[in-house]
Amino acid sequence: MHFKHSIAAIIVIFALIFGTKTFFSDLIHVGSDDHLTLAERIQPFGQVYLEGDIDVTAIKAPVKTATKARSGEQIYTTACTSCHGTGVLGAPKFGNKTDWAPRIKRGIDDLVKVAITGVRSMPPRGTCMDCSDDELKAAIEYMTK
Repeated sequence: MHFKHSIAAIIVIFALIFGTKTFFSDLIHVGSDDHLTLAERIQPFGQVYLEGDIDVTAIKAPVKTATKARSGEQIYTTACTSCHGTGVLGAPKFGNKTDWAPRIKRGIDDLVKVAITGVRSMPPRGTCMDCSDDELKAAIEYMTK
């Protein structure tokens, strides 16, 4: 009786091994689809240039295009309204003189510094990473009126 079970167990094990090998052999094709040479596969992603290797005067700096500064209202509408419109997490509400009074006493320059660096729950630049300092100042002036 034990002999029959042993033979059956061996057949099952071989069937599992053969089935697994057959199943996975279609998934992995070692070397058959690989058209790259060894040199192409191990080449570095970047290049390092030592001083004198290239003529740096030939490299042109990217041209900066002058962009028109956005208004305080535009900045407020796109970046500030989500918190300052409702007073989320203690943010002073738009146009609310009581909320803004203690902050205005410190001066506009201090408010701009706080807007740039962030304070408490307000992230740096109030999530407007592409805002210039002047645009942030315009947004603060817009919110405090």
